Amino acid sequence: MYRQPREAFEARVHTPVHRIYGQIYLIPGSGTADLLNAEGKLYLPVTGAMLYEAGHKHPPEVDELKASSAFVALQKTHLRWLVGGRPATPRTSKGMLEPKRLALLYGSYLLAGSLEIPKGVRLSDYLSSAKPFQTLHAAGLYLLEPHKPVVELAPYETFEFVTVNLHQAEGVVEAPSGQGQDTRLTLFG
Repeated sequence: MYRQPREAFEARVHTPVHRIYGQIYLIPGSGTADLLNAEGKLYLPVTGAMLYEAGHKHPPEVDELKASSAFVALQKTHLRWLVGGRPATPRTSKGMLEPKRLALLYGSYLLAGSLEIPKGVRLSDYLSSAKPFQTLHAAGLYLLEPHKPVVELAPYETFEFVTVNLHQAEGVVEAPSGQGQDTRLTLFG
């Protein structure tokens, strides 16, 4: 059993192969990214787990269920992103952070939103040194379509926040600053 009290939250976890629905448990006042970045803990415990093939339809159809289990421990290195829990609170004071709009490429889709990073730090430098799990605010899921420019994609689903694994992203696109760049070529406005 846990040494500290925990709060249960419904969650949807995406891996390259599965979507897992179930309950995760957070320490009061902590966020989902804090749980996933905890050192020495290689697995994410999920109770009441329902396993589906990878996909995006939410909620999934009943006949899509592949397995269920009262408990499953998911290896964190295989997690792509997670919906649920609570957004992590940055350890840096709010005045020292700025939101960066970006899109993360995961296979056949993009997750676009805002990531809070320290002011004056280049996004590439931050991504190289940040813990793997980060909170992406005001996020949208965009399914890539053949022969359709990214600018024409509509969000398939939107979220107040998602917790993303930067180490699982195949690529990162930063929104143009608007200074002489064509911002129409992005998902950001």
